[in-house]
Amino acid sequence: MKRRIGLFAAVVAAVVVPLGAASAAGASQEFPHLAGAYRSYADCQTAGQAGYALWGPVFQCTAGQDGWVYLYTH
Repeated sequence: MKRRIGLFAAVVAAVVVPLGAASAAGASQEFPHLAGAYRSYADCQTAGQAGYALWGPVFQCTAGQDGWVYLYTH
């Protein structure tokens, strides 16, 4: 009986640990997805707020050196 429990625990650990590590690695990325490019910061903010259903409240507008404002989502 102890052997079966130990075997079961080893199988569960072998499945759960890699899944937990993969989700933690994905969560640690900061704003990896470029969602759009806009001519003004106000346009970018409006688009970020309008996309709430797609990416939630977390987005970032960053001005590029080329005059465009880029919308990044998490």
